Amino acid sequence: MNYFTAIPKPSRQQPVTPIPVDPVDSLSPENVASNEVQLGELDSSEWEDEPNIPVLPAKSLVSIVPASPDNTAGDSEDSDKSQPDEGAPDINSPADAAIWLDPTADDEYEPPRVAVGVTVAELIKGANKHKSFAALFKLNAVRNYLELLQHYNHVPNIKNPVTRASLGVAKAVGKGPYFAKLICRLVRYIDRFHTLPPSRAGKHQAHPSLLNNERIHQAVHRFLTVQGAGEISPLKLQREVNQTIIPVIGLDLGKSTISENTARRWLIKLGYQNTTVKKGVYVDGHEHPNVVALCKQFLARIAEGDHLRTEYDDDNLEPIPPTLGDGECRHVPIHHDKSIFRSNELQQRVWVKDGKMPLCKKGQGKAIHVSDFITEETGRLTLSEQQNADGWWNCERLLKQVENVLPLFERMYPGAVAEFFFDQSSAHGAFAPDALNAKEMNVSPGGKQRRMHSTVIPNDNPNPSLRGRVQDMCFPEHLHPSDPNYARRGQAKGMRAVLEEWGLWEILTAQNGGKELRLECSQCKMSQKARDAQARSTAAQSLSDDAEDEDQAPEDNIAPSALSACCMRRVLSLQADFLTEKPRLQTMIEEAGHKCYFLPKFHCELNPIEMYWGWVKIRLRALADGTFPTAKRLVPELLDACPVKVIRAFYRKTWRYMDSYRKGLDAKLAEFAVKKYRSHHRIGAGFMMDIHVMHNPE
Repeated sequence: MNYFTAIPKPSRQQPVTPIPVDPVDSLSPENVASNEVQLGELDSSEWEDEPNIPVLPAKSLVSIVPASPDNTAGDSEDSDKSQPDEGAPDINSPADAAIWLDPTADDEYEPPRVAVGVTVAELIKGANKHKSFAALFKLNAVRNYLELLQHYNHVPNIKNPVTRASLGVAKAVGKGPYFAKLICRLVRYIDRFHTLPPSRAGKHQAHPSLLNNERIHQAVHRFLTVQGAGEISPLKLQREVNQTIIPVIGLDLGKSTISENTARRWLIKLGYQNTTVKKGVYVDGHEHPNVVALCKQFLARIAEGDHLRTEYDDDNLEPIPPTLGDGECRHVPIHHDKSIFRSNELQQRVWVKDGKMPLCKKGQGKAIHVSDFITEETGRLTLSEQQNADGWWNCERLLKQVENVLPLFERMYPGAVAEFFFDQSSAHGAFAPDALNAKEMNVSPGGKQRRMHSTVIPNDNPNPSLRGRVQDMCFPEHLHPSDPNYARRGQAKGMRAVLEEWGLWEILTAQNGGKELRLECSQCKMSQKARDAQARSTAAQSLSDDAEDEDQAPEDNIAPSALSACCMRRVLSLQADFLTEKPRLQTMIEEAGHKCYFLPKFHCELNPIEMYWGWVKIRLRALADGTFPTAKRLVPELLDACPVKVIRAFYRKTWRYMDSYRKGLDAKLAEFAVKKYRSHHRIGAGFMMDIHVMHNPE
């Protein structure tokens, strides 16, 4: 295919047709003649005083004149002339100044190609979108130059149109010959690379950056890696570099320090960006090894009951009953969540004219707490329990609500098994007052510690004779006065007494070099935030040493048995009966003959009720007027207004997420796959094949 077109040069006898140009004063049609007179006065002697003024070879320019059909069929000789001249002199070479200033260079001028005009237009659109004013200034100058050059090419009396057009545009924007040279260079660069050249500001060898120092780079990288998400700021980095990194490394910079702007540029160079905090998938925790392992276990448990759930066709979302075998019952998923609706929760984006913004009330207003359940078959299961300015929704209120939901479910779905799904929260994971919890125990008997229910010594106990024996966690109420624990009757035994009765005290003492175990070691006292910071610090140290040592792995990746003898609290918390202790919520549901699941952490996308809240809040913001009575009236109305098929669509999206995670996709790939397969319950095999090809190109 011939991409180049030769456009015949107009003869001097042809009438000149004016071509409109941009409304720049010096380039307007009224001033073209005056510009030509002024530019015509610049002879070659004047140019010799300005050795840096370029005259771009005409053959390297590109035209915005569209090719006519008559010229597309192949004049090969003319097409070859339109090719860029590989032997063209370098515009930065002083030795080629004579060639650049050759007044006869325009005699061989050929019209530019179409592509450059189209490219400049696209670049201007992109610069407008990103508000890049420096790029817009250069691109508009190039566009004006191309239009003026096209106009000059149709005026036979104008000599050196390239020089005149570039100087005319430069003069119109208040610049001089250097900017005219820059315009010509930009035309050549855009024609070749279809973009503007990268900025060289601050990259001159006379302005070296401290970040280029390898030791400083490693120290900054280590510091930033240790920081948690949202804790990094230019000011924090500036203080760390000035007060810690530079003195420790021993660089002699005198009184020089880096500024906050320099720290901001360093963050950008290292790949950080300043963004607005938005709700979404927390990728850092989402892809944590422990979370990924728990998610796999959760998905495996859910997959076991797939054949027992009602499915819905992809076209109309109509139910398809499951085929049940002997002794099997239909399973109905029920998802629960809590949400807060504010009376001042109005729309954040509005249409205004002339910048007239509406007045909004300060604060978010009174809160309406809603705890609700939804099912895929019938939508909203029950009226929500609403508490208006009456404290937070706690475990006691949730248990009472579940007590009311269970008989309602059994009336709506007789003979079916409910699968309750809850997210990870302290209220949902609350234990009974007498539950086994090592954190609520003291070392010695009595004192301020809870009374716990009896248990059974696990079967993995080192002493076979003790396995399966009932273990009382409290002293009996009725003891003989001669018993040494008579004064402690009815009190909790404490950790040491329990470990002695389990036959573990002597074993653990011997493992500890004959010393008694402490109540709690420093490692177990650390909060989760401190453990995450320690893990990030260890990973950063490992990267800085260019070696990945398994001995320096984060504590979260170490097997629990490796730390089983660090302290008494750790030992008890890792015993089978303590590990299998169930929360009150799960115990209540399972005792009623139903199932209870807790969603993995950082996986809000696996709960379809989150999308239900979004559907309700969008409409609440559009209808609310900022008053509490209105919000109190609208919330229950909108909760009931969501159609059943919309809720089924939310469930279908959740099943697609689960299917994508089962197939090994990470958070970003799963989100893309879910968006691509909008009308399916599962991710297609074709998409998985594409992923396999991308990761295994050979």
